[in-house]
Amino acid sequence: MSPPTTLKHRDSLSWGSFLIERFQQTTTKHDDLCHAVTNEYCQKQCNGCNKIADLLRWGEAKRRKSPTFEGCSEPHTMHNSYRELTHCAKASGCETCRVIRRAFLLEQITGQDVARLEHIDDQWPIQVVLSLHAHGDSLLFTCRPLHNAPFTATIALDRTPRQYDHNLTRGGARLLTSFDELRQLIEDCHQHHECSSRYRWSRRNPTWLLEIGDSNLVRLVRGPRHLVQYVVLSYSWGDPAEMPSAEWARIKGAGTKTKNGVPVDERLNPFFASELPETMQDAIQIAKLLGFKYMWIDNVCIPKGTNWDTEAGLMHEVYGNAAFTLVASSSTKATDHMLQQRKAWSYRSKAVKLRGQWLHNTEMSLDKVRTESPVARRAWTLQEERLSPRVLYWTGQRWHWSCAERQVAELSQLGHRLCAAEKEGRRSPQLFLELCHTGDGEQLHEEWLDIVQAYTPRDLVEPRDRFLAIAGLAVRFYSSKAEGGGSFITEEYLAGLWRDNFARHLSWSVATAADSTHNLQHIAPSWSWASLPLRVETRTKHAFRPSKHFKFISVVHELVDPAIAAVSLTRIGGDEGINRARAAEERGRGVKIVEVEGRFRRFVLNEAINADWDSLEWNRGGRTGFNFSSFPGQHLFSRNRSSGRIISKDAHSGEIVGQLDYLTPSDRQDAISLTPFVPYGSEKEIMCLELGELAMLLLVRSSDYEDGHAEVYRRVGVATGYSSRKGFFYGCETKRVRLG
Repeated sequence: MSPPTTLKHRDSLSWGSFLIERFQQTTTKHDDLCHAVTNEYCQKQCNGCNKIADLLRWGEAKRRKSPTFEGCSEPHTMHNSYRELTHCAKASGCETCRVIRRAFLLEQITGQDVARLEHIDDQWPIQVVLSLHAHGDSLLFTCRPLHNAPFTATIALDRTPRQYDHNLTRGGARLLTSFDELRQLIEDCHQHHECSSRYRWSRRNPTWLLEIGDSNLVRLVRGPRHLVQYVVLSYSWGDPAEMPSAEWARIKGAGTKTKNGVPVDERLNPFFASELPETMQDAIQIAKLLGFKYMWIDNVCIPKGTNWDTEAGLMHEVYGNAAFTLVASSSTKATDHMLQQRKAWSYRSKAVKLRGQWLHNTEMSLDKVRTESPVARRAWTLQEERLSPRVLYWTGQRWHWSCAERQVAELSQLGHRLCAAEKEGRRSPQLFLELCHTGDGEQLHEEWLDIVQAYTPRDLVEPRDRFLAIAGLAVRFYSSKAEGGGSFITEEYLAGLWRDNFARHLSWSVATAADSTHNLQHIAPSWSWASLPLRVETRTKHAFRPSKHFKFISVVHELVDPAIAAVSLTRIGGDEGINRARAAEERGRGVKIVEVEGRFRRFVLNEAINADWDSLEWNRGGRTGFNFSSFPGQHLFSRNRSSGRIISKDAHSGEIVGQLDYLTPSDRQDAISLTPFVPYGSEKEIMCLELGELAMLLLVRSSDYEDGHAEVYRRVGVATGYSSRKGFFYGCETKRVRLG
C-alpha cells in the first residue's frame, strides 16, 4: 500500500497521521468503531467490539450444530489501528477495548516494543479471530505493521468469572512498580525455601562489588571476607552495529580502569550511579529499593586488566552465591531504562463479559520471557541464568520471579507453589542446578545438550570468548560428577563435549547448513559445535541409542598451559576439587584431536550416480518424502544446495538422509582456500563413523594436521534417525579414527 498522490502536498503530515485523519473525516457516528453504548451487562461496548460479538454468535451457532466443533473463524477488523483502540479505551471507556489493549501491552517484553506498537507512522488494522478448541476458546488479535513482525494478543474466554489472587482494582492504576510484594516474595524464599542450602556454591563473595550508598552514590569495594547478600545484573550490552558509536563508547566506557593492577580512585571513592548507563542505574535503584546494599555488574566489577579467563571460570560462584540475579529483560541495550511507566495498568482491572463469555487476559509464559527477550540473544547471559538459584526477570509491564520451588508473575494468577506435576511439565531455569545437585548423570547430559542448543544461536562481541562464556557451566557440570565420592572419575571436558557420553554429544546437527566463511575452527575442532559460526541454530535432541562398537580412546593433541596439564584430574576432594574442576574446564578448551573407535565405511558408493534433488523430493500437505521410482536398481546420491541435506541410497536398500554442516561457497576461489565444507563433486570422499544405532558422523580426510602417518578426519556433517536403513554398518570393519 503506497500513499496517494493527494499526500504530496501534505509534507508536514505523516502517512500514519493521514490515515487516521482520513478515517475520522469519512466515518459517521453510525459506523464509528469507537462509538460506545452501555450493553446488557452495564458495561461500555463500542461498535468495534460488536464485531467480536458477531464472532461469538458464529461460535454459538457452530456449537449448537456440533458440540465438539473445533476451528477458527474468518478474521474481522475490530479497529483500524492500535492508536484507535487506545483512543476507544480512553475516550469511549469501552471495557472490552481496555482488556484487549492490556493484552497487546502484556505481550511486549521491552519498552522499545511498546514504542513500536504505538508509533504513529506504523499503524494498521487490528483483526480478530475466534478460536474454538476443546482445551478452551479464545480470541486471537493481530496487528501487522508494514516493515516489522506482527503484534499479537490473546484473550481467553470462559463461562465463569476467574478468581484472582490479587485485587487488581485496589489502589487504582499500577503504573509504577510496588516493591512491597516483591520484597516479601524474596524474603519468603530466603527464609523458607531450600534454594540457598541446595544450590549456593560457597561462602565467597566476588572479588569486587558495588556498594550502594545514599544520595545515588555507589563505590567499588573488595568483597568482604564473610558472605554478604548481593544482587547480580544480567543484561544485554546491545549491538554496536545498531547504535551510534558514541553510545557504544559510553557503554564500553563504564568499565573500571586500573592503575598498577588496582581500580582507579574514581571508582574506589563514592561516585554518582548516574555516571553509568541507564540499565545499570535502574538495576542499582531496584536493588536498593529491595533492601540490598551490594551489587555485581560485570563491566564495572571486573576491572580492566583482570585475567579474564580466570574470572570467567568463577561465574558459577558469582551467580551461585548471589541473593538473586536481576535479568534486564526490558532492555535492548545497556542505555535503556528498566524503570518506566507500565501502560498495561493504566486502567483499573474489571471483569468483562460479552455475550455470556468472561474475557480474561492470558499470562505470558516464563519460557517466552526467557527466550524472546534481548538478553537471550547474548551468549554470556545463558550461564548467568542457569547458574542462578533465584532469578528476577524485569520486563516492561511486570516482573517474573523464578526459584527452584516457586514461579510468580506480578499481578497474575501464577503466584502458587509448584507441585510435582507442574514442575515436570514446566521447564525451570534452575533445572541444570537441580540435576547437578542430585547427580543424575543421564539427565545432566541431556540438560547439557539443551544448553548447547540454546547457546549456539546467541551472539558474542568477541568470538574468542566462545568457551569462556559457558566456562562456569562446565565447571559446575564437572564438579557434580567429581563430587560423587569416588577416588577416580572418567569424565573429561572435550572442547564443549563430555567424554562419558561422547558419541551422543558428537551427534549434534545444524538446522540448516551454515556459511563456511565465518567458521571458528581456529578456536575449536571441527567435531565440536563450538567451531560453528556465531548465531547458528543447532539440533541436539533426538532419540539416541549408543552403538556397542563405538569407543572413546584418548585425547591425542591439545593446546594447553603446561601448568594446567600438570594437574591430575583423577583425585578429587575439598577445595582442591574446585580447583581441579576449573583446571578440567581450562584444559578442555584446548583439546584439538581425539582418537575414537567405531564401525567405518563410505557414505556414498563409488558407482553411485548423482541425482537431482528436486526430482527426488516431494511435498504434499506439509509432508515431505522421496520418490526413487525413476532410478530402479541404481546406487545414487543427491544434495540440496540451499539447505545442505544429502542423501545416500544403495540400489536395493533404504535411503539415509544426512545434514552437512556448511554450504559450499559459490566462489570457486573460496572453495580452494576454505576447508569446512564438501565441494560439489567430492561427495564420494565422505566417510562415515557409527555413533549410535541410528546415528553417524560424516567425515572427510584432513590435510590440516601433520600427525605422522596417522589419518586425521574432520567432521562435515551428521545423519540420524535413518530407520529405513538400520543395517547400514552391518559387516563393516571397526576402525580407530582420529578426529580433528
